[in-house]
Amino acid sequence: MRQADAEEQLDELLSESPEAAARRMTEQARATETGSEIYALHGAGELGREMLRRLREAGVEPMVFTDDTTEKQGQTIDGLVVMSPHAACARFGARLVFAVTILNPLVNFMTAHRRLIELGAPRVISFLHLTWRYPQTCLPYRQFESPPNLLGKVADIRRAWPLFADDESRRQFVAHLRFRLHLDYAALPPSAPDNYFPLGLLPLLPPDAVFVDCGAYDGDTIRAFLEHQGGRFKFIYAFEPDPQSCEQLRGYVGSLRPEDAERIQIFQAAVGEQRARLRFDAAGNMSSSFSAAGAIEVDVLPIDEVVKENGAAVYLKFDVEGAEWEALRGSEELIAGARPLLAISVYHRPDDLWQLPLHVAARFPGYRFYLRTQGEDGAEVICYCLPA
Repeated sequence: MRQADAEEQLDELLSESPEAAARRMTEQARATETGSEIYALHGAGELGREMLRRLREAGVEPMVFTDDTTEKQGQTIDGLVVMSPHAACARFGARLVFAVTILNPLVNFMTAHRRLIELGAPRVISFLHLTWRYPQTCLPYRQFESPPNLLGKVADIRRAWPLFADDESRRQFVAHLRFRLHLDYAALPPSAPDNYFPLGLLPLLPPDAVFVDCGAYDGDTIRAFLEHQGGRFKFIYAFEPDPQSCEQLRGYVGSLRPEDAERIQIFQAAVGEQRARLRFDAAGNMSSSFSAAGAIEVDVLPIDEVVKENGAAVYLKFDVEGAEWEALRGSEELIAGARPLLAISVYHRPDDLWQLPLHVAARFPGYRFYLRTQGEDGAEVICYCLPA
């Protein structure tokens, strides 16, 4: 998509008034309600449980969880029985509405929708359609907010628009806005399997490169970094607060050649603006995050206390489940001194898609900005900031 075409589409999207968007949401909800729906939340994981909690706050009681995982079927989770989709169809019939409560790179909404329809599901919607129906309790959620709220931020969105340096970034920016404003899954960019090393965008770093992996999970991005570099690097700092993921990370690093493993330092800690200990919800997967209701406490470290600028090329990656702002503020000395390549997740909060690029541009002039998507259903949207 050429810049002029993308800008025309942006203007069209942002020309809708918040009041018109509110009416559109209401009309869509009325058009899909019959008053006799029986809801099955398809996906009995973290998102399904969160949506159940929020729907109950709105006075809505789903009838059942459905899940393709046979080990979950027959369990009772938060008061709802978990059934197979086929069994739910047989029991509840034509009144059944499947609301897909899955955010998973292996099963996107369109795939789940197709599979359920093939099983004979009478009706399938996304959990996002329910958030539009019950926005008072269901929104905001992660990067999603109501269209009227989003359209109240047009000035900042337009300020961010000129920052993006290529046509693909501008196309993806518009696509994600269209998805959030219209729940248009078909508009979303396809997932790119590049895992923080998009083809043709990031250069090969020099052999003395330092990689700082914030949100290292089980070592998946370190693995991609070593492949990208052909094994050439000076040092890797890996931060992962989730105990289970950190154990997997240690296992992966321990499997490497000793001469590589000894140049990788692992911190079972989160990153932030200053040293602290905070409550943490350790889910054992990529969704682990800070939470006041978290069962454990984790250390929080500012990058500037751990990684010092020493003239080496630095690649600094942040995928820290909504703590990107705090992580950036704890890295300002390193960013100002080393001018690293930056990869920042911009999908954990509603404004991050435009506000995080605006912040970096204002605080550290001279960067060029690129947007790429390596996930499904609006997730794993990464802003790459490359020093000019």
